[in-house]
Amino acid sequence: MSSSVKPYYLPQNNWDSDDYYSLHRYLHRLVLHADKKANEISDMDLSKMSQETKVLLYCIIQHYRLENLFDLENLRELKQCKPLPQTLVLGNHNFKDATYSKMNIVF
Repeated sequence: MSSSVKPYYLPQNNWDSDDYYSLHRYLHRLVLHADKKANEISDMDLSKMSQETKVLLYCIIQHYRLENLFDLENLRELKQCKPLPQTLVLGNHNFKDATYSKMNIVF
């Protein structure tokens, strides 16, 4: 796969918890710097993302109370995110957050 492919579009076959944690960190930085990364965020295509990726993005936006990002046409669908059917473990970190827990993600 080309190195120009954004990590949130990568196939997640055989990913482990550290791989998902790396994806989380990438999305985390993207959202925190939304003012500088507005073009990348507005170009995101949710249809190319796994459910895990969409839920991670949803949790990050909720955690930082940046719900205005849900108003972007391409991210509106995130408002409808449902908890993952199976628990997603993100590395071995000691972080707890109600939004992540509700969506079946643990650190």
